[in-house]
Amino acid sequence: MKEHTLMKENILQNKLDTLKAFRYLNSDTIDKLGNILKSLDDWSLLRINPLMFAEKYGIEEKTCLDLFIHGVKIGLFDFSYNMLCPLCGGVVRIHRELDELEEEKFYCSVCNAHVPTVLDGQVEASFTIHPDIKELKTDPLKDKYSYYRYHFSTNYERSEELLEYISDCIIKFKALKSDEMYKVSLTGDKDYAYQFASIEYNSASWIYFDEQEVTGRKKIEINLLPDGFTPSEIHLSPGSYQVEVHNRTKSSFGFLLYHFQFDEFTKNMKKYPLNVLPFLTAAHLINTQSFRDLFRVQKLSESLNLNIKNLTIMFTDLKGSTAMYDEAGDMFAYKLIKEHFSLLSESVRNHSGAIVKTMGDAVMATFVSPLNGFLCALDMIQKIDKLNEEWEQHGYGIGLKVGLNKGPALTVLNDERLDYFGQSINIAARIQGLAGAGEICLSDSVYKESGIEQLVTQNGYLSEYTEAHLKGVGNRMPVYKIFIHDEHLSGNPNK
Repeated sequence: MKEHTLMKENILQNKLDTLKAFRYLNSDTIDKLGNILKSLDDWSLLRINPLMFAEKYGIEEKTCLDLFIHGVKIGLFDFSYNMLCPLCGGVVRIHRELDELEEEKFYCSVCNAHVPTVLDGQVEASFTIHPDIKELKTDPLKDKYSYYRYHFSTNYERSEELLEYISDCIIKFKALKSDEMYKVSLTGDKDYAYQFASIEYNSASWIYFDEQEVTGRKKIEINLLPDGFTPSEIHLSPGSYQVEVHNRTKSSFGFLLYHFQFDEFTKNMKKYPLNVLPFLTAAHLINTQSFRDLFRVQKLSESLNLNIKNLTIMFTDLKGSTAMYDEAGDMFAYKLIKEHFSLLSESVRNHSGAIVKTMGDAVMATFVSPLNGFLCALDMIQKIDKLNEEWEQHGYGIGLKVGLNKGPALTVLNDERLDYFGQSINIAARIQGLAGAGEICLSDSVYKESGIEQLVTQNGYLSEYTEAHLKGVGNRMPVYKIFIHDEHLSGNPNK
């Protein structure tokens, strides 16, 4: 067995010094990151969950994300997009680019189940130390423990009882070299089944003992080909058999041999459910401003089309900008508009969002939660109010209008930039059109999100409920208009 290689600390230090060149990254936190990385073993450096990393080592989550994303840019880490099965916690596939992801669903051979591919669901974005700094020696074929640890996500915690049950179900772990063959004698009855599961090939071969007629053959052959196991299912009568597993590929592979009774397996999975730890989803990653700033031009497919179940979309626009251009002239107005964009960008970044694009005086931004979006909107209006205190002495001012909606969306590529498409986007834009200067309009899906309704009441803001007919939307939609300034109150607002 080869010993784990040492970390190349001189290269690590060079990378940390490069990180410090980004003035908005904290130098002390970068040093802390370096010391932590030196203390971690190879397994801990394999697929780092930055959300749990931040919690464990007392680093603010947003700061931690920025460090890791910038770390990828300078060669400290590598990205990976991991397809996680919610039933078994298996790492079904590992991809390096977004457009390698299966568009609609992926298959877990261990569970014999198809899982919807949604960027804010079962697609994890993790980080691995760059091989220039440390070549990891995490060999999944070393033993059963290593195989299980490599191929099953640590984001899914299993109780001791469940681990004991799963361990009892695993008869054998075996690694086969190219052209190697493994023989095993199996005895089964109609209530039990055997499964040969190769996680790295995401393939399984099942043996069921459910045939009525006595099977004449007593020798069974299973082959691993480059496309996986064949046959995928074998149906036999109860009895004893000699099974031969052949590796017909050009490389070594491993497999687990399970033996279990279906009703008992289902009962134990329900009795001891997996505890899912917070992890960085692909949706969260691409809705981080650092990611969009640093990875704006990527060689992604023009046909990129991936689902997000719940995306919070913000649209902003200015009231009074056209008149200001007419009255103050282009140069004066442009300076004010540019300063407004800078303030809005700062607010979005500080509230864990990302600016998708600007359109004239308008901004489209996205967030992983409605609460972050609403807090950002409040911060934006406060910043514009402060900006106006300076500019109103020149006789000019602007008013910010904000609209927020939450819903499903498609992630697409537009002008070498990740963009979003769908009715949820259209609704957010239309809702923004209902807001006046210094007002925030929220869809029902945003307003009733945990924490927002309470915030409105606690801060003494008044809200006006209406059912609006939005262009391009069939049914009238509930909309809540939040009045930030007393002078903007109208109609019959209700708390």
